[in-house]
Amino acid sequence: MQRYDKAGNVDDAISALNDAVKLDPKFSLGFASLGEAYRLKNKVDPNQKWTDQALANLGHAVQLDDRIAAPFVSLAWLHSSLGKHDLALQEFERALAINPRDPEAIKGRAREYESTGRLQDAEANFKQAIALRPDYWDGYNSLGFFYFRQHRYPDAIAQFRRVLDLTPDNAAAYSNLAGAYLESSLPNAQSEAENALQRSLQLSPSYNAYANLGRLYMSQKRYAEGVQMTRKALDLNDQDYAVWANLTVMYEWLHDAAHTREAREKTMFLLEAYVQLHPQDAQAHSSLSTYYAEEKDRPNAQRQVETALALQPTDPSVLADVAEAYEDLGDRKRAIEYAEKSLHNGNSLDDLQVRPDIQQLLADPSFHPAIQTKR
Repeated sequence: MQRYDKAGNVDDAISALNDAVKLDPKFSLGFASLGEAYRLKNKVDPNQKWTDQALANLGHAVQLDDRIAAPFVSLAWLHSSLGKHDLALQEFERALAINPRDPEAIKGRAREYESTGRLQDAEANFKQAIALRPDYWDGYNSLGFFYFRQHRYPDAIAQFRRVLDLTPDNAAAYSNLAGAYLESSLPNAQSEAENALQRSLQLSPSYNAYANLGRLYMSQKRYAEGVQMTRKALDLNDQDYAVWANLTVMYEWLHDAAHTREAREKTMFLLEAYVQLHPQDAQAHSSLSTYYAEEKDRPNAQRQVETALALQPTDPSVLADVAEAYEDLGDRKRAIEYAEKSLHNGNSLDDLQVRPDIQQLLADPSFHPAIQTKR
């Protein structure tokens, strides 16, 4: 489980732990570990069934013995992934009351501090978790993702490289490194990202690496290659709306109407289900608004826009989605307003130019892209 990044490891852990709890049905830590294994399974292969299995086993572990920290830590991570941050923090604190030096609980508390804007406290807790377990790659990985979410891409890159120092065969770390390069404005970022993704796929073909490589090719307007890589990702896991959304965009640019329609329908189906489970995810709401807008469903599109802006009024990706939604609804003035806000808050013109539905907006003399700020 400590190398959950390696193909087959989590499945082997689940098998061994199932054997353990069959031998001893009162083995609380065994059920807690099994629940954590299913949580990690969901991390590498997102699917609601793994979350359900994790919750069932963790709940049973707590019923057997509520004096161990492990099940509360895993439950907290699950609550956090569902956007239930108050409940997650409560569970992390419960775990720390049992074991104040639990690095996973401290790392989790850091994530919840981040969700409430306590960024200095979050960073300090991520670093404390690393200090308690300096030889474990996942602590650096979590700090790297923290920096990634704060748009501190050079810092994220440094942490992901630290992961690779500890685990040079870590295919997931190469994929994460590529993601940070893709978001940065560093010299040679795209070539560094492509090299990292190719290395990741050499080590272990994975959903994340194929999906990231597809996104890279999309940004480079290499749409046919992007479709090929994205399809390979979807062959491994077809439950992520964002990957289907990328596929939709690339088919649009390739003028493949039949495949565009198929991919759009799948995206919308998954996105509506995702929003129900993650009501605090502003990006999901704004993305869904673009699909309603394309269908000229103004009431639903407007509702999703308002929800997204209430949750994240300055997020550049949310603002870009809102611009696209208003463009599809025929409100060019508002579309331009939010496209310019997106650029002002850190988006790049290249990011906007990937979107087929706002090409006429970008050509409008009233649109002033010069206000963008460099990330």
